[in-house]
Amino acid sequence: MKRTNEEPLPREDSHERMKDELRQLNLKIDSIIELNKQMLSLQREFLRILDKNREPSHSSGIGAVPDAVALLSLPTSLRKTMFALYKFEEATAEDLSHETKRLRAVESASANQLARMGYLEKKRVGRKVYFCIKNSFKEY
Repeated sequence: MKRTNEEPLPREDSHERMKDELRQLNLKIDSIIELNKQMLSLQREFLRILDKNREPSHSSGIGAVPDAVALLSLPTSLRKTMFALYKFEEATAEDLSHETKRLRAVESASANQLARMGYLEKKRVGRKVYFCIKNSFKEY
């Protein structure tokens, strides 16, 4: 085995380097914890809005507001669009893109796909296309 001419780091430098790396790891973990808190907050807000729109008499009817399982079964991109649309009564793809921080074209494609799947309604007003949660969902 060939030895290198480099001397091992003094013990103090090694400890300082390790401390620095631990600080960086702690900062990253803190960031992850903060993001998790934000996600939980958004989830609580979404569920609050969903519960506000529900009526017990329609709990098992066809055309009800999609429940958590149905929403979780959607692909992530569609779920993000659906969550954003719950904050608006009706919205354009541009409105949705501001909310989700994604491109307008991405939101337009997602909203159109959700409309084809029966979750949303589309209506054109002049040159703008508005998406809204289907009336049968709003009855809930």
